[in-house]
Amino acid sequence: MIAYETRYDNLLSKGYDENIQTKGKYAKESEKTLLNRLTKYKSNHLLFLRDFKVAYNNNLSERDLRKCKLKQKVSGCFRKQSGNELYCTVMSFVETCKRKQLSILESIEKAFTGRPVQL
Repeated sequence: MIAYETRYDNLLSKGYDENIQTKGKYAKESEKTLLNRLTKYKSNHLLFLRDFKVAYNNNLSERDLRKCKLKQKVSGCFRKQSGNELYCTVMSFVETCKRKQLSILESIEKAFTGRPVQL
């Protein structure tokens, strides 16, 4: 774990060194912004090394968001913010049921009858 953190720090140092040599004001600013962000959020970027519940990539999140984006693309847009929030709430519930291998219909029925499933 320490080896990965050391390598991360070395890459950042190398990036800062190379940024000094970059010509052009705007190129320098965008590179510097990225390097500063990587430095600031280092603990977040390497969290998966310490906490094994954290995924090392965001593929699952991107797959979940793809469904919302597809819905938006097909319908053109969400008419109101409240409709968007309702859709996201329902989809979150459905996706959680799928991941926990629970029956979606039974879980919805229990939620409406006041006996919600423990997710």
